[in-house]
Amino acid sequence: MKLNLQTFAQDGLLGKKLIIALTDENGAALEKTPEILKWSVEEITSEEKKNPIGEETEYRQVLQNGWKGTLEGQAVNTAYDDIVDKKIAHQEEKGGTLKFIIFTTETYKDGTVRKYKYSGVTFDGYKRSADGNNKPVTNNINWQAERRDKQ
Repeated sequence: MKLNLQTFAQDGLLGKKLIIALTDENGAALEKTPEILKWSVEEITSEEKKNPIGEETEYRQVLQNGWKGTLEGQAVNTAYDDIVDKKIAHQEEKGGTLKFIIFTTETYKDGTVRKYKYSGVTFDGYKRSADGNNKPVTNNINWQAERRDKQ
């Protein structure tokens, strides 16, 4: 019996093939880059449904409302605290919410490179945790973006 190896799962996009960069909304890179061990991204949508009287068909429209996710990493420097401190200082000095930009570069096994720019990024839900003993302190912060544009 001959096996077709093409049907088995292959290595795909690995975490080490994902590069993430953060800037403020003016494009200035953060002084310190946060270590990112976990990255998640999720589409934010809403839907409108219409079922006109006398028609059997329901009409559905899905609207793109943005993107959200989480950054998580070890506390190897003050980058996560710096983001939160900048956000708070901006709110106290100027009012409103400080916005950031996230750039991602993904390299797939077949060599395809996909780059995205998430703009209008706001951060919330900062958490820091420690497991005790000599385990690392980790940081976690949620983000939400107005847009994602392919670069």
